[in-house]
Amino acid sequence: MKLWVVMLIVMILIIVGGVYIESTILKTTDHLSRKLDLIQQEVMNDQWSNAVDLCSQIERAWSEQQDKWSPFIHNHDLDVVANQLARLKAHLTAEEQGSSLAEISTIKIHLVQLHHQEVLTIKNIF
Repeated sequence: MKLWVVMLIVMILIIVGGVYIESTILKTTDHLSRKLDLIQQEVMNDQWSNAVDLCSQIERAWSEQQDKWSPFIHNHDLDVVANQLARLKAHLTAEEQGSSLAEISTIKIHLVQLHHQEVLTIKNIF
């Protein structure tokens, strides 16, 4: 009987942990997407210095999240977003509107994919 109780407690902890991680990932990816929308608006308005500042804020936030998420998400996926942010910053610094907007779209897509990979669903469990 004790074994069943312990197993039940472990299962509940795993489910609660998964839901917590999922909500944290959703909040962070939504926040980053909103910041990317702001960068996109700044690029469209030719406000390059504001866009670079926002990109730097996103890079700092992402590096903090990488440390938290590395035990749960493949490091390759985290590094891809970091590389994309670095490319975005280079495009913004060079004031390349088309390349900047394309990179923003790529980052947004990758953030959505990250979220879908980590959602607690039957498909992702099996």
